[in-house]
Amino acid sequence: MEGDMTTKNILTLMGAIIGLQGIGIFFGAESITTEAFAAMKPDPVGIEIGAMLHEAMAVMMVMVGIILLSARNLEPAAGAQVLIGASIGITLTVGQGFYHMFTTVVAPPLPVLLLTSAMAVLGFVTAIKAKGSAESAD
Repeated sequence: MEGDMTTKNILTLMGAIIGLQGIGIFFGAESITTEAFAAMKPDPVGIEIGAMLHEAMAVMMVMVGIILLSARNLEPAAGAQVLIGASIGITLTVGQGFYHMFTTVVAPPLPVLLLTSAMAVLGFVTAIKAKGSAESAD
């Protein structure tokens, strides 16, 4: 299993998941907005605004997915740097999701937050191992 945790494989996994999440959010923006903000009883204009904001976020997620997929063929040490940056960004995103879950009436999906948390940990662990391997090779 450890041989499978290469920077290339984890960048591929993270890029694919984030890209697919972005596509899903783009096409489900209206229903996501309606469900996530149901406690606020948004009117049609609020739902439209929320859907447009979800669509903008979705396109940014697809962009990040493309960047991560494009970084797959970097040398392991460089790929580790990309993984660290991606993992920090993912951690911030998850933190924001949990913040809203516990402090507002917004209902982000817990399974997505947990999957994304696991992805951040996997990115950090893989990056640290890759950096350690690169340093010992020098």
